[in-house]
Amino acid sequence: MQQRREHVRRLLQVEASIADEAGLRSWHVQVIDISRMGVAFVSTEQLATDVSYVFSFCFPGSAARNDVVTTIVHSTPVGSEGRFRNGARFIHIAEECVERIVDYVTSDGSKRDSLT
Repeated sequence: MQQRREHVRRLLQVEASIADEAGLRSWHVQVIDISRMGVAFVSTEQLATDVSYVFSFCFPGSAARNDVVTTIVHSTPVGSEGRFRNGARFIHIAEECVERIVDYVTSDGSKRDSLT
């Protein structure tokens, strides 16, 4: 039996940043995929789970910055290069950001290059 995700995800390879809510620490990360409810990304440090972070990213070809409050649900080592695969759930997200994500994950590729 094939497992299905509750929310459609789409591959997305962009640089992003994640910071603790106090703004004391931040990390540069690489987004792997995104959905309406969360994001997967790779970091060079293992991040604490069940803690709130501010996740910031832009879609390719867009100047619109998306700042979303997230919580890390898992952070696990991947490969042998000291990297970690992280899964984060969105906690607080602006409606216009939700719309951009939905447009991205449901577009055919030609539309996503014009997201603003």
